[in-house]
Amino acid sequence: MMRRKRGGLRTARKMAKKTTPAALQTEISNNEEWEKLLTKPGLIVVDIYSEWSGPCTGMVSTLKKIKMEIGGDTLSYAMAMCDYITNLERFQGKSEPTWMFIHNGRMVNLIFGADCPQLLKVLTMELQRVQNNEEHEFSLDVSERSPEEMKRLKIIEETRIAKETAKKARKEAEGIARYEAEMLYLTTSLSKETCLLLFPWVFKDEECHKRDKRSSPPYIELVEEILIGNYTVEQEIRKRLDEDILSTMFNESNYVLSSNAKQLLLDGKCMFMRLKVSETKPEIDVHKYLLNLLFGEPKLPNTETILNEECYAGRHRPAYITSENEIFPIVWTPPNCRNKAIVFRTIFPTYTNTTYHYEDKTTKVPIVVFKYDYMRKNELKMVLQEFEDEVVNFGIFESDKPLEAKLIAKNITEFELNTKERTGICRYWTLSCK
Repeated sequence: MMRRKRGGLRTARKMAKKTTPAALQTEISNNEEWEKLLTKPGLIVVDIYSEWSGPCTGMVSTLKKIKMEIGGDTLSYAMAMCDYITNLERFQGKSEPTWMFIHNGRMVNLIFGADCPQLLKVLTMELQRVQNNEEHEFSLDVSERSPEEMKRLKIIEETRIAKETAKKARKEAEGIARYEAEMLYLTTSLSKETCLLLFPWVFKDEECHKRDKRSSPPYIELVEEILIGNYTVEQEIRKRLDEDILSTMFNESNYVLSSNAKQLLLDGKCMFMRLKVSETKPEIDVHKYLLNLLFGEPKLPNTETILNEECYAGRHRPAYITSENEIFPIVWTPPNCRNKAIVFRTIFPTYTNTTYHYEDKTTKVPIVVFKYDYMRKNELKMVLQEFEDEVVNFGIFESDKPLEAKLIAKNITEFELNTKERTGICRYWTLSCK
């Protein structure tokens, strides 16, 4: 029997190790390795990838063939995982194959995609430039954006602006549609109702002190002579107006409030009367008829108009005024149904919301909850961008137990930057009306 020679297995292993071919692509995963790579001579072709997607393995055979046929020692390859390399932060989270060409530590070209003929063409061109000591089309720091990146960014920005413009226009159109739907509902519901406003001075005596409404001649004439038999007073409220109310109250009308009339309106509490047309006058125009009773004509006059004393609004003046030349508006009423709807909603909100509650059916959309594992976060990024308007809430939690789950982040970027412990994702999504 022959004895096994000592060290035979060990020697065989050493020989096998020596004959093992070197890896075609150097693996780079941190800043130190990246800086070292930039010092290498010749042309370096780097496959840049995100940790979650991995490198583009489908091009390995092509890269190997080029190196063997024309590249030699002048050409080297690397795979760079961009997640932990500062110069490559702009590529993080992306799945598209990215190829960076580096010469003398600077980027001389960059292409995207797994297009083999294009990669072969660019690689051959840049390699010939290095071998012939020719200038490249550009030479940039590896942290800067290439012309192709800038072109893509411009397209992305233009697309974003177009989307935002379309989104804004859609929201404005939806808002107008909702407004018009509510306006139609209120104008129809309030077809037999209207209201009027009495200026604060109506309830002041000769010494400009407050007086009871029963001591006010303009009020007495209004309720006992003008309105009786025509309108019933359903509600009276005393209200102090302000700039915000005034800016809203005259919407949907062409009524212009003079500075004098505005000052009079703000000088104390006005009285608003909610009126309902008498059942004996079912066919009248509730607005024109009231205007005719108050001003002697079926339209609302300007506050600076001198009215005929034969009409209600023209024969009353403040008790504390002696000058006959000053103009004192006494009463105002909505000139049309749309303006009336706004006044009712502003001045009589409780009555309007209770009696004529408007329900926007477009807001009654079912909400569905979707839950995903964090490993699918990059897929979710694209979905979140595409359906941004439909997403009500989005959150990343420590677990999927509703009562125990602790919120980690409110978006994926925050999660990636601040969270090391990878756990789970929960998402809240609104479905469309369909």
